[in-house]
Amino acid sequence: MSPLPDTRSPRSESNITLAQISVEQAWEDPKAVTRNTDKILNRYLSVADSTDLVVFPELSLTGYIPLKGYDQRRKRLLAEVAQRSIEDELPRLLSATQDRRAALVVGTMEPSVMRNEIYNSVLYIELGATLGLYRKIHLPVEENHYFVPGTEVVVIDSSVGRVALSVCYDMMFPEVSRLAALRGAEMLLVPSNWLDMANLRRTGEVLPVARAIEGQMHVVFVNGVGDLSVRGRSWPLFGRSCMVSATGEVVVTCGPDEELLTAKLTRADLEAASDVFPVLRDRRPELYGELTTPMTRFGRWTSEPR
Repeated sequence: MSPLPDTRSPRSESNITLAQISVEQAWEDPKAVTRNTDKILNRYLSVADSTDLVVFPELSLTGYIPLKGYDQRRKRLLAEVAQRSIEDELPRLLSATQDRRAALVVGTMEPSVMRNEIYNSVLYIELGATLGLYRKIHLPVEENHYFVPGTEVVVIDSSVGRVALSVCYDMMFPEVSRLAALRGAEMLLVPSNWLDMANLRRTGEVLPVARAIEGQMHVVFVNGVGDLSVRGRSWPLFGRSCMVSATGEVVVTCGPDEELLTAKLTRADLEAASDVFPVLRDRRPELYGELTTPMTRFGRWTSEPR
């Protein structure tokens, strides 16, 4: 696949706000969707005229799934929650951004065309319209019981330039961010719900930097805070949202609690990122065929690779 023409905005810098918040779980109380929307609007409106983009965590409208095995009753409930978030709460978000400087990125459950099936989705909203909709492609563990996987890498043109959308576990797969880079993305937005477990904490700290360096684009990682129930135990989300410039520099990092944090990402860093190593130019795609060879569920080739 050849890179698309460069359509990046000439804007020299953008103010990006990390909206690191806790949200209520709608599977416990469906009315939580409205309260979560109220909270998002409160935080968004407090900075909507002083920043260019506000990014909230994964599933910030609806909360996360119940991490205690598959439950058909709860799945039906979440399908209803997803419908409500799109029909009742999305119009409120669209209206709030109508005459505001800042774009808004939120996560929600989204109904599928199949009955009781839902996506883990991210919406990019700007000036009263939805510019982009991304459905999480890679689903870990219990998410496979509740969500339908997305099938498309999404890159959009926005007021802050050419932006790619991704969600949490997708960050473990460099193929997604590489495709985004090849399509001209200059910023990767990654709403997440990363748990505060030692190995997950390490990946949450390392992967935003790795994706920025290899894709030579800015990365905005926005993680949730608060507690999730996992098989009868309570686990906190570790926060630590961050912005990483295309040069691999961590520009700013949040703490472990709720926080709104704004910093600048610049075009100068985008241009500097490829000055020494023009990675996209130096690729050898003719050697990468094994990357798309069918594999077994255990991660091994179904036949001997050539």
